[in-house]
Amino acid sequence: MFDLLSAPLVGLLSFAQIWLAIPLAVAFSLVYAGTRAERPREIFQRAARVAFWLFFFLILIAVILYFAV
Repeated sequence: MFDLLSAPLVGLLSFAQIWLAIPLAVAFSLVYAGTRAERPREIFQRAARVAFWLFFFLILIAVILYFAV
């Protein structure tokens, strides 16, 4: 019987889902920064800062989980 978990595409599908975190993080940081500032320049500066820290911690957690498992 064919086992779906042993298919070679399962690993690729889970890796492809990681790319969905990029637009989600960008949208989250823009909305978060938009609630804290009023001027567009300040919103984009805060959004860039929030996105940087968000990506930094996501990558840090991924590296820790990679070496822990």
